[in-house]
Amino acid sequence: MISVCIATHNGERFIQKQLKSILCQLNEEDEVIISDAESSDDTLKLIEALNDKRIKIFHWINQKGKSRIALFNKMDNIRNNFQNALLQAKGDVIFLSDQDDFWYKNKVERVRVTLEKFDCIVHDCSVIQGDELMLPSFIKFFKPKRSKWGMYIKSPFMGCCMAFNKSLLQYALPFPETHIEHDTWIGICAFKYRTVKVLDEVLIDYNRHGENASFCADENMNSIFIKFLRRLFMIKAYLKLKSNLKTVNR
Repeated sequence: MISVCIATHNGERFIQKQLKSILCQLNEEDEVIISDAESSDDTLKLIEALNDKRIKIFHWINQKGKSRIALFNKMDNIRNNFQNALLQAKGDVIFLSDQDDFWYKNKVERVRVTLEKFDCIVHDCSVIQGDELMLPSFIKFFKPKRSKWGMYIKSPFMGCCMAFNKSLLQYALPFPETHIEHDTWIGICAFKYRTVKVLDEVLIDYNRHGENASFCADENMNSIFIKFLRRLFMIKAYLKLKSNLKTVNR
């Protein structure tokens, strides 16, 4: 069984197109988990209009940020909204999805085959803006590292391109109470305790449109100060993970 987990917030512009590209690849027993963070537009109406029983909607309330840096408060809310979706997922295979991209028709099949040999995969994507192709391959442009320690320099983990076996969540949940992205944290857990595959195959269009909810779309994340803090939080979370593992193994 597949669970596709989507965190939504005011995503009316693209949500139906995204969901249609996903649903056509799923079986009747699969599910799409929507965790909505107080959308004030027609996001939920458009989702409900699809009238598909595989779609399950849950609600999550945005939390007041604890950081003086607004960017990190935004990241924390996105992470916790995804956590709410993951906690509802019943599938043995979990896909993460943004609310505004587009899945290629062979994505689910390619990912499922790869997950027979690996526990977590992250695949390539193209980057589009409207009808314009900005990057044919994000991996070729970004050149992420593909190792346990290399990810602290350039992480390959981009949530909209990730899928994993549900067993990984025994290490990843609950998410740590530090300023770290949901996809980065899952990636840290995957490299530490499971097997990871970076798949050099474009399987979605990642849509950059100026209103993206995802943290990685924010230009402010490229500042040296923010990059330093992010890596500091990654290390802090990793050290916390080692402590948490003692509880898991009891």
